[in-house]
Amino acid sequence: MYSSLPAMNRLLRALACLLFLGGFAQGQTAPTNPPPADPPPGNPSAPDSKPGDIWSGNYMTGNWGGLRDELKNDGFQITPNFTAEVFGNPSGGFKQGVVVPGVLEIPVDLDFDPMTNGAVKDLTFHVNAFYIYGNSLDAQDVGDFSTISNITAYNTVRLQDLWMQKLLWDKKLSVRAGNLDIDTEFFQSTSSALFACSTFGAFSLLANNITNPPTYPLAAPGVRVQFLPTSQTYVMAGIYGRDDDGNPSTKNQNGIRFALDSGDGELIMSEAGYLLNQGPNDKGLPGAYRIGSFVDADNHVTWASRAQFANGTGPLQKVGANYGVYGVMDQQIYTQDKQAVSIFVRGANAPSNTNFVDWYVDGGFNFTGFVPGRDSDVAGLAVARSHISSAYSDSQVAQGNPPSTAETVIEATYKVQLNPWWTLQPDFQYIVTPSGVEGSHNATVLGLRTIVAF
Repeated sequence: MYSSLPAMNRLLRALACLLFLGGFAQGQTAPTNPPPADPPPGNPSAPDSKPGDIWSGNYMTGNWGGLRDELKNDGFQITPNFTAEVFGNPSGGFKQGVVVPGVLEIPVDLDFDPMTNGAVKDLTFHVNAFYIYGNSLDAQDVGDFSTISNITAYNTVRLQDLWMQKLLWDKKLSVRAGNLDIDTEFFQSTSSALFACSTFGAFSLLANNITNPPTYPLAAPGVRVQFLPTSQTYVMAGIYGRDDDGNPSTKNQNGIRFALDSGDGELIMSEAGYLLNQGPNDKGLPGAYRIGSFVDADNHVTWASRAQFANGTGPLQKVGANYGVYGVMDQQIYTQDKQAVSIFVRGANAPSNTNFVDWYVDGGFNFTGFVPGRDSDVAGLAVARSHISSAYSDSQVAQGNPPSTAETVIEATYKVQLNPWWTLQPDFQYIVTPSGVEGSHNATVLGLRTIVAF
C-alpha cells in the first residue's frame, strides 16, 4: 500500500495547473479573420540552465526554481512552445503579399505511475491547445493547395488532442482513446518534419481528398491501437469520427464540438512499419520503412457525375467509401563525427474518379552539422509533386474551366540551433503551377521562422 496523501497532493497540483490552462483558453477571444509538424527546439540532453543563465538550458523560462523538475518527478509536464514566422511571395501567384502568422502550443502530459506512487502503471493522459493567429499566402496570394506553412490555420484558440493511453502486455500493446489527430502518428518521417510546407507533413493526397481530416489543427474522437511484435516492427490502426458539417473555422472554432455523428462516416487509418537500427545496442545507420492506408467510409461522388449534374445532363453518382495507400522511407545514409545525411521518400495513390489528387510523391535530404562550429544546424532540400486526377480535370473542362495537371513544390531550408530552446529557420520555396491549373504563374516564396520552447 502507498500513502494516499502524497498522491492526492500530486493530483491536486496537476489539476490546479489544468484549471489554470482551462481558464486561459476560456478567457481568450478568437480573432475573426479566417500544420506544427516541427518539434519544439528544446534539447532533452542539454543540461539545466544555471541560475541567471537562460541560454544553456532546455527552456527559455528555465527550471522555474526547481518546480519544473519537481512536477516532472510527480508525473506532470507542461512544455509550451511558440512558433512565429514571416512569409512573402515576391513573384508569381495571383498577386504579391506578406503574412506574419504564429502559433502558441501548450501541451500537458500526465503520467499516473509517479502520480500514484506506482499504484496505476502505464497509464498516461495528454492534452494540448493552440492559439493561432495571422493569415496565409495560399488562398489569396499564391493560389496553391500544398499549403506554404504548416502552422497557418484559421485564427482561434482551440483544443486539439485530449486522450488517454494504456500500455499492456509488457508494453507491446498500446491503446489510445479520446480526441486524436493522425499526423503525429501515421505517415511520419523524421527528415521531412524539417520543412515548412505543410505537404511534407500531412501530404496533399490525404489533406485535400478528405473533408476536415483530423490533422493540425483539427482532431477527432477515435481509438488507436498499436502492437509491437518485435523491437523492430509494429502495426497500428485507428478509427476516427468524421465531421462533414461545414467549415470548422465557423462550426467548431474552438475544438470543443466533437464529431460523433455516424452519418458522416468514419476515417480508418492503418500502418505497418519496420524500424532499422533504432535499438539501444544497434550500430548501423537508423531508418524507418512504413506502409499504410486510409479508408473514408463516407459516400463519395464521381467527378464525371458532378460535371453532368452541374450542366443539367445527369444525376450525382455515389460510389461509397474512398481509400488510399501510402509508403514512407526514412533512412540515414551517412554519419561521421557530428555530421549526418538522411534521406526520405514518400508516395501515395488514390482512385482518380473521386479524388482531387490521385497520386503524390515527395522526397528530400537533411544535412546535419556540415557548417564548421554549427554541429546542431540542419540544412534541407526537398521536392513534392501532387498530381491532379484526370477525371477531376475532365470535369472542369466539361464545365468550361481550364484543365489541371499537377502542383510541384521545391523547398530549401536551413535551421539554425541558436541554443537548446531557440531556433531560427530561413526558408525558400518555389511552387510550380500553383493550384495545378494550367496557366497558373509559378511562385517564389521566401520566409523566416523562429521557434522558442518555454
